[in-house]
Amino acid sequence: MQQLIDSESYREALALCDSVIADETQQSNWAYYYSKRGDVYYFLGDLKESLRNYLLSLEQPGIDNLENRRIKEESTSYAGFCYRELGLDQQAERYFRSALEQAFVLGDSAEIAVCYYNISTTLLTQGKLDESMDLLQKAYEIDVLRKDTSAIGFDLTMMGNALLKTGRPQAAVKYYNESIDILAISSGNYNSLAKRYGLLAEAYMEAENWDSAVIYTQKSISLYSVQSDSVHVANKWVQLARINNRLGKYKEALKWGINARDYLEAYPVGGNMVLANSTIADSYHQLKKYSDELVLRLKNVQLTQDLGLLYELRLAYEKTAKTYDAMNNFSKAYSYAELVKTIGDSIAILETNRATEQMRVRYDAEKIESENQLLQMENEVTKANLAEREAEVRNLILLGILIVIVAIAALTIVIIRSRMKMKVLQAEINELRARIKGILEFKPEEVGIVKEQINDSLQDTLTDREFEILNLALSNKNNNQIADEIHLSVNTVKYHLKNIYQKLGVSNRKEALKYAVQITSN
Repeated sequence: MQQLIDSESYREALALCDSVIADETQQSNWAYYYSKRGDVYYFLGDLKESLRNYLLSLEQPGIDNLENRRIKEESTSYAGFCYRELGLDQQAERYFRSALEQAFVLGDSAEIAVCYYNISTTLLTQGKLDESMDLLQKAYEIDVLRKDTSAIGFDLTMMGNALLKTGRPQAAVKYYNESIDILAISSGNYNSLAKRYGLLAEAYMEAENWDSAVIYTQKSISLYSVQSDSVHVANKWVQLARINNRLGKYKEALKWGINARDYLEAYPVGGNMVLANSTIADSYHQLKKYSDELVLRLKNVQLTQDLGLLYELRLAYEKTAKTYDAMNNFSKAYSYAELVKTIGDSIAILETNRATEQMRVRYDAEKIESENQLLQMENEVTKANLAEREAEVRNLILLGILIVIVAIAALTIVIIRSRMKMKVLQAEINELRARIKGILEFKPEEVGIVKEQINDSLQDTLTDREFEILNLALSNKNNNQIADEIHLSVNTVKYHLKNIYQKLGVSNRKEALKYAVQITSN
């Protein structure tokens, strides 16, 4: 089973699971195979079906047995992960906390730390920063005891990210510095250290500590230069240009911005070039070189149109209008100001579609949860019926031994109680069915993963071809099918996937899907 999953033979893995689950003599193994079905559907990109199978795993007879504790903990944790990816943070928190309790029973300190981290992510999304940080601290303390320096550095970095995200850059600086110190004594590589220097520089920028921002941006540049990573070097040059613009050093900013643009021209045009052009144009504006500025503003208008970057296009229109205004060309300034309003309508539609998609995934997950509750209630009704019949048999036996009046009274009490319980359970089932019916009537339109949202989160953005291959990889297609569809060789597809994983900071499709769904949901 695991060999099939590891080799990405997902259809064969599903067939094996189905054959075992169809065999009544294998019922003791069903919890494991439902869990593996959940894994397979996750790798195939079907979060809803993945969640359903993890929940089914938890319902199987014998799941609470000693030998199944590990399966129960994993299925509970993975169910929480699915809920989190579907945007249902409260349900995710509930399952993560249950997995934490089970991890304590197993005595698995590594898994306990992971559960702390998972719970903290749901709390952070709900705005509970203090509680989230408390759990991240507990994960950190466990990793310290385990002497897992890699995990410690990751914990500290995540604490810094949480604080930076919630507007506390000074506190984030402390954790980023500690993560850098840990990396110095662990097996971290140049790339990890360069990224952490970059994060520290961003925190200093948010705190408006420009001198420190410059220092750590330059350190990041030095490390990326050692690796001959010219794209990241160019991006950090743009960051230096932005800092110098804020410091009023416009000529210095212009130098770094032009250097970055010259490097980026050797690569496919993307959001990095848009930012470089915009930063250079900002310098020209402050230097009152409006003609040079206008050339870059208009170039960015064309680039953002070609790339389909609506938010960046709106900003390009807005800044172009200001440039024309500075040049006293009020007619052109007015025209571009009107374009800003027009594209605002398109962005409003996009945001509505995103909200609709969030409602759709919540509806799907809630339907699965409701169906699961209904199944549990029906099982309880069946057990109640069996209990009633058993009670009747026992009372018939007692009838020949006990006094007739006492036997009849006892039987009457049992029957009345059983029927009352059945009525209560039936009422709950009817109510739940009514709620499910209401849910099923909602059919929101489907929307896909948004390219600009993913690229906004990356320093090295995805090209159009890489984004196309990423979408196909996350839509149940194997490498051969992707190659056939876009007329490339399988080796070329694999090469693109390797580059995609490197840019996303992941190692497989499962982690790529996690990253894409999380970024789009945010």
